[in-house]
Amino acid sequence: MTTKRQAFDVVISGAGVPGLALAALLGRAGLNVAIIDPAPIPAPDDVADNARTAALMHASVNVLRATGVWDDVARFGAALETLRIVEDSTGGKDRAVTVDFHASDIDLPWFGINMPNDRLRAGLGLACNDIQNITFFIPARVADYAADDTGISLTLDDKTHLRARLLIGADGRNSNIRTIAGIECDEFDPGQSAITCLVQHTRPHGHVSTEHHRPGGPFTTVPLPGAHHSSIVWVEYADDADAFMRMRKNEFLQALQDRAGTALGTVTLDSDPTCWPLKIMRAQKLTAPRMALMAEAAHVLHPMGAQGLNLSLRDCAVLAEVIVDAARVGIDIGSRSVLDTYESRRRPDIVTRVAATTGLNKMASNDFSILRYLRRAGLKTVDSITPLKKFAMNEGVMPGYDDSRLARGENL
Repeated sequence: MTTKRQAFDVVISGAGVPGLALAALLGRAGLNVAIIDPAPIPAPDDVADNARTAALMHASVNVLRATGVWDDVARFGAALETLRIVEDSTGGKDRAVTVDFHASDIDLPWFGINMPNDRLRAGLGLACNDIQNITFFIPARVADYAADDTGISLTLDDKTHLRARLLIGADGRNSNIRTIAGIECDEFDPGQSAITCLVQHTRPHGHVSTEHHRPGGPFTTVPLPGAHHSSIVWVEYADDADAFMRMRKNEFLQALQDRAGTALGTVTLDSDPTCWPLKIMRAQKLTAPRMALMAEAAHVLHPMGAQGLNLSLRDCAVLAEVIVDAARVGIDIGSRSVLDTYESRRRPDIVTRVAATTGLNKMASNDFSILRYLRRAGLKTVDSITPLKKFAMNEGVMPGYDDSRLARGENL
């Protein structure tokens, strides 16, 4: 019987995509890593496609390439070659304003790749399993931890005791690690819910992702592999979303068709719709003694603009970089200086993205006539000024705050 290692360089609580990606990066760099999660990671052959997908921008794809997983999962994704914004907040009363952003205009083959979350998680789990210096504690949960001058001691809910130099909280929006650390959050309830589903359609998507701005929130169609297959992210006021979810299937499908319009032809459901309430959150601090928060343990964004997982993978890239750089020169990876570097590099991006997506949602879903006029005029202005349009596209693909080597496609 093999005894599991009990002492590590880094312990990661949370085996979602960001936590597994960080584990793979650190493991490939030679650090000893433990991964803790209460939920098992599915094997790739056991994954059933569901409606939760993520539009991964270029920087995120670069990070995932560095984990070693990308070649194994790329076939499950679809390229987003054109991003279309449709300003239709009058619900059809006025002619919609449509602006297309083409990746080819900034010399790129695509803006991003739309990837099923579970496919990506399963692939990363398999990649981590193949790295000898990564150890899994699944199912398990951190019950408590205490930091001292030389490291951090953890107790799991099965009474297992671990020791590490650094703990990473990547355990989601209801982070247990954040709670134990006593880090408070700034939270905002937009009063909306998101409905997601997979659809088939009679017209090809042409690798165009379309975001309709409507009074209740954005309605977005995102291409999937196969010209007639897409995912839907449909944001509505919470009460309206509940009403749609209570509809009979044919009524729901008609409401979905009304919002999708004719661009995709006739739409049919390819999965059961799911719905969850939206919450916006930002942790007031990213670090505590020998602990760092990342991904949705640190921030939860509105889905408008598909920024969530991309922001989380930027956390992952910077955190991997500061940890590996410190380890290479013999600096304690759990020291205050390393944690301060991570916090100072990531906070501006996080603050900006949380504020921007929240503000854009408020503006796009507000039916006040002056704001409606400004939205429509603003889109027309962006569309008519080529340098401004190219700046907006470049910022979406590679944000100015993104300064990590991995995001740029370089090695750790």
